[in-house]
Amino acid sequence: MTQKHLGESLHDLLDGRMSTADAALAMAHLDECEECSSRWSQLRDDREALNSSSAGIDMRFTRQLIDRDRMAQIAQGESKHTARASRPRRHRTTSASFSILVLAVAGVGVAYYAGGPDQIPVEFAAASAEGAEQSVAYMGPQDMRSGDNMRAWVHPDWQDSGLVPIEARVVRGDNGAHVLVASLLAGIDPVVVTEQHGNLVPERVAELARAEVQGIDAYIVRIEPAQLVWQTGGIVVSVTCNCAMVTLETVAGNFPTNTEPGFMDRIHHGLGELADNLTGD
Repeated sequence: MTQKHLGESLHDLLDGRMSTADAALAMAHLDECEECSSRWSQLRDDREALNSSSAGIDMRFTRQLIDRDRMAQIAQGESKHTARASRPRRHRTTSASFSILVLAVAGVGVAYYAGGPDQIPVEFAAASAEGAEQSVAYMGPQDMRSGDNMRAWVHPDWQDSGLVPIEARVVRGDNGAHVLVASLLAGIDPVVVTEQHGNLVPERVAELARAEVQGIDAYIVRIEPAQLVWQTGGIVVSVTCNCAMVTLETVAGNFPTNTEPGFMDRIHHGLGELADNLTGD
């Protein structure tokens, strides 16, 4: 690794062949060097393209384009006389509009209830790690710092906390729900963060000891490797590390606590669940 640019060391960083200390220095360099950050993003995107199925093509979007092109062809071939003759009367238009409104309201209601919280067991982090190959989306350190990319999840204030984001993936769990699996550095200690929308099962956490974290009810799942789990609004968060428990308590204390999901959040989440069920994804 040169002092000016990372060069071929980017491949070692991408493949996880760097030591923890070197990886921390490399990630700090990426935050400051636009050229290395751009090359890192390109290497990561190329790797994702090779590993993704069907080159990452969204068939639902493709079908929409096909249908749109087909309708455009039909419209171009239709004469004004034919279009006028086939135009429905106004009272039919009013009736159709009312029907659409009723369906829209019903759809919002269904999406709201579909977006309700699931019951999340404390073992969800281990199960998500095993299914990490079912990747839905990838985020590098710059993406993790962006509010747009992480707005569906909770995360610390990267600048004030001193924690360093490494990478994050959104994976699909065994029940079809989306789960965030992210990694960060707390000093020189790598920490894995796992998040899922829902509520912790009360009976399970009642059996666990509480951690010393101000502002949240964090529970100790295990000591080696250290793992904490807690509820933040409508999201269950787990942090795991081969480090001292006090390190995880410090990490947990840097996460926000006031992210209760609102009406539109539940609608958005519910629409995603319904779309996945309909398409079988």
